[in-house]
Amino acid sequence: MSNTQASLATLLTHLEPHDGRFRARWHGTLLESVFQPVLSITHQRVVGYEALLRVGGTAPGNPASSSTGPAALFARATPEAARELDELARCLHLANFTAQGIATGWLFLNSLPHPTPGDWPTQAAIDGLCRHFAFPHERVVIEVLEQRAGDEPASFLEARPPPGGRDFLVALDDFGAGFSNFDRVWRYRPDIVKLDRSLVQRAANGESHVSFVASLVSILHHAGAMVLAEGVETEQELMVLMQADVDLVQGFWFGQPHASVREASADAPALAQTMWRRFADYQRHSRLHEQVDLGKVTRAMLRGARVLTSGGALEAAAAAIFEHVNALRVFAANDQGEQHAPSIAAPGVGPPARLAPLYPDTNSNWSRREYFRRALAAPGRVTVMGPHYSLHDGALCYTAAIALDYAGATHVLCADFPPALALRESPRGQAAAP
Repeated sequence: MSNTQASLATLLTHLEPHDGRFRARWHGTLLESVFQPVLSITHQRVVGYEALLRVGGTAPGNPASSSTGPAALFARATPEAARELDELARCLHLANFTAQGIATGWLFLNSLPHPTPGDWPTQAAIDGLCRHFAFPHERVVIEVLEQRAGDEPASFLEARPPPGGRDFLVALDDFGAGFSNFDRVWRYRPDIVKLDRSLVQRAANGESHVSFVASLVSILHHAGAMVLAEGVETEQELMVLMQADVDLVQGFWFGQPHASVREASADAPALAQTMWRRFADYQRHSRLHEQVDLGKVTRAMLRGARVLTSGGALEAAAAAIFEHVNALRVFAANDQGEQHAPSIAAPGVGPPARLAPLYPDTNSNWSRREYFRRALAAPGRVTVMGPHYSLHDGALCYTAAIALDYAGATHVLCADFPPALALRESPRGQAAAP
């Protein structure tokens, strides 16, 4: 170990047996471990446990007060003492976890909340702990807590996988809160990214937030990380996280933190077995709305298409669509995605003054939009895509599109709709036959 790290022998002197497990005394403060289960949605079971520090003998499941909790303890400590406390916490957690004989699953061990140079747990430190407690390296997840931008430890390069790979996993905590940003993802190349509780709450309280979380999950997947949502407290939160393709979840809905790993996860297996049944009910309810709404949109778009194929003008086609559905605007592009005629806005809908440089919208090209590509791939079928960002309004919208031939060429007729058109919970793409 480096000189900045306490020796394992010194750390072990702080541990004392207690009620079949261990606790630690550090500068007169009593420290204990509690654990919370982490579940895989896909595998429907507990796959890991996060170890949490409790101060002063706080009862399991009840966080210590802000004045006596772990955060306050770290805040009062000098940098050197904080490093020692950080290492002692990991040692204590491993002692308590292995004492309970939990044979499978990851163990999430937090890294220092406010790192200073040298704080990152080195491979040598992990080696020493794993060797002493006979614990497999590959079951260790070092969880790097959120920190102020630019304050990463000078040794953050150690977080990158070495040429031969690293034995333990790395998770980034509190992503989406405070100073968290994608720079941490590029630097640490984590195996797991944990979404902050605030994102979980927002996702359950608004359609645009659900879409944002789903997009964020997709980006993190492309960065090579699993996504874990923490702080799941309600069934509604779990449902929207499942819809967003989150991989792992933890929170009070599955179990309160407890000194006993088995007690902490006692309810989790039964709840895990019900997740997909609950989700199927949730999706059936969503699809009921989708069928009604998509059918209405499809019929309106087909009416507009018939106007154009019968020789009518775009204005007349737009009027037919507006008559039957609450669209924002109607426009058309050629088979190259080029829009030459201005969009036809619904009565009372005008361009926001703040987006004036984007108007007029003639000579636009929409060939990059997925609704355009899908419409061309299935001529005569109405495709509804979204929600996505509208350059007309600066807000989210859905777009319906249908490819058809008129005026001697192929065109794609498009109409934008507000998310409030009861298209809530719809998948990102739907197609309907004429």
